[in-house]
Amino acid sequence: MRFFTADTHFTLVDKKDTIIRDFRPFKNVKEMNKKILKIWNKQAGKDDIIYHLGDFSNFNKFDQESYKTTYKFVQKLKAKVILIIGNNEEYIIHYVYNDDYESFKKFLLDMGFYDVIRRGLDIEIGEHKLYLTHKPCDHKKDMINLFGHIHGTVFVKKYGFNVGVDNHYFKLFSEDEILDLIKRIPLFDKNVFE
Repeated sequence: MRFFTADTHFTLVDKKDTIIRDFRPFKNVKEMNKKILKIWNKQAGKDDIIYHLGDFSNFNKFDQESYKTTYKFVQKLKAKVILIIGNNEEYIIHYVYNDDYESFKKFLLDMGFYDVIRRGLDIEIGEHKLYLTHKPCDHKKDMINLFGHIHGTVFVKKYGFNVGVDNHYFKLFSEDEILDLIKRIPLFDKNVFE
């Protein structure tokens, strides 16, 4: 089974910026990190793949060190994880790796990621073609898009769905759930997309 998520922003710095900004129901980041990993391990086993659509770890002016440890969290997961690069990863590539994507990719593969994709990925679920990307503005017009980046602000757009953790009680979206969402597209009132 394949699963989808985005925007975990794992961190070790307990400034609570992610917790407060996204109304996450955790008392601190240690609890957040532990709970999310526990939820995912209940959902996805060793034969499954998790597509993480970016911002696995935090990297910002308050937290420029956590990534060295939080990317190791992938080792605590039973499933294989394919990371689609998000803006926080792009910041690391730029500021830490001097724009050397291949070196950063090697770092992530050494941490335990199954694969790392920089510019989005085409996949199929059943008869549907999907595009996996971090930012919704990078969507493909002729496909259903799964994206993150905008946290819990908007769940559905005309061209796809936000699969970020803040939209699904920190659970992964399964292939079956994505198929169910696709079936619902014709049922959405057009006002949803305006």
